Amino acid sequence: MSKTRIFYLDELRALAIIGIIFCHVSVSFVYSNMGSSLLYISAFFDCFRDFSIPIFVMISGALLLNREDSFKDFFKRRLSRLLIPFFFWVAIYVIYSFVYIYHGIDWSAAIDIFFGTSGTLGVAFWFIWMIIIAYFAIFLINKAISIGSKRYENFDNKFIGFLAVLSILYIMIVHFGFFSPYGSKIIYFLSFMSYIIIGYCLVNFNFLSDKISPYKIALVTLALFLASYFWYIFAYVVPVSMSHGRFIYSGYFNLLILLISVSLFLFFKYLSKTGISQNIENKAIGQVLSIISAYSFGIYLCHYVVLHRLKVNISKMIVLNNQNPLIWIPILVFLTLIISLVILWVLNKIPYLKKFSGKN
Repeated sequence: MSKTRIFYLDELRALAIIGIIFCHVSVSFVYSNMGSSLLYISAFFDCFRDFSIPIFVMISGALLLNREDSFKDFFKRRLSRLLIPFFFWVAIYVIYSFVYIYHGIDWSAAIDIFFGTSGTLGVAFWFIWMIIIAYFAIFLINKAISIGSKRYENFDNKFIGFLAVLSILYIMIVHFGFFSPYGSKIIYFLSFMSYIIIGYCLVNFNFLSDKISPYKIALVTLALFLASYFWYIFAYVVPVSMSHGRFIYSGYFNLLILLISVSLFLFFKYLSKTGISQNIENKAIGQVLSIISAYSFGIYLCHYVVLHRLKVNISKMIVLNNQNPLIWIPILVFLTLIISLVILWVLNKIPYLKKFSGKN
């Protein structure tokens, strides 16, 4: 892999996109298993989303904050890489929906797909609009850092550290119900800046003494992640969902979700300082993770329509949602991931189409 890439960020990015596929595969099983003990399995896989989206956002913060770019360079480079594949896949989703879902032209549905409206095939596209808004906020923060750094020593770290404290306070305020960001899409999207800022700090700040073994830190953060995630599923999501008769989970701006996401992020960061991570990087599994990471944006864009077609075809043979989720959710995730990768790999090999693959 390229020496300019940070392998543990590739691991996290690959894990995050796989987690999102797990969520989209699992959602139908969650509703079919409501009231059954199988809900524990379906919910366990479905809620991978709850740390996958924050991890994606935190990686963006780690790579984009505290960088000096002109307005033209920043947005030309970032937005073109974002919007060109996005517009292509929106067109694919719209055509597919007209042919296989609506059986005719429905421009209202096409607009809903474009804006990532819930209940449409383009439901996952909300993330693109959130990232676009986040880019503008990141650019403004970077400009403030650039101006402040000319006047004050070490201004960048102090300013971002201050923003990180505000970010944690913001998540606490939302967690305890003093403020809700869910009434406005703009406010909701801007709220993800908290994870962008926290992500930068996780990568660039050393919170723990160099005297502590990275193995020990990795073990502690892994244990913290597993304990908090299992508690989230088995003590909150499933019991509350069963008592209400509908699936209920926490929003992203929740202290428990913050703990789950941060502990997993730090686990991979400190694992990267050990021989274990270096062995993984040099083996086939490391190359696979790097490939998934490189295509992660393209996978995010195309996987939902791939999954829809898979479910339609498999459902002609079996009643899919009546099957064991422990077996069928991983099978569908694997097939969706492989088919998506093959499609994107082929696109990337065609000169005029490679820009639509979303490869980073």
